[in-house]
Amino acid sequence: MTYITNVFHMTVEPDVLEEFKSLIAEIVDLSSKEPGTLIYEYSLGEDGRSVHIVERYLTEGVLPHVEKTFGPYAEKFLKLAKIQALYVYGLPPADLKTKLESFGAIFLTPLAGFARPVVSA
Repeated sequence: MTYITNVFHMTVEPDVLEEFKSLIAEIVDLSSKEPGTLIYEYSLGEDGRSVHIVERYLTEGVLPHVEKTFGPYAEKFLKLAKIQALYVYGLPPADLKTKLESFGAIFLTPLAGFARPVVSA
């Protein structure tokens, strides 16, 4: 089983933060229903402007998320948030790599490590 991890570094202006929160609530809800989405978390910095997204997908789950789930929200999302950087970890297939390049992705290939499945108590 292979996966792709994306880490976005973004900024959101304080005057649109509430609108952004409302928008991402919809996206998070839809993403939670995707079987190929393993992690989908937004975090807000103490400055109230810095936003990071950590996403992990089964490799075959990334394109459906980008095209079907995120796609309808992309224009509004990109008006509210400015992407500063996107780091992509894993070995994305060519079609996915092309899509992620449109967000200015920086690609990092696996070197060493592991991912442990979460075990519920």
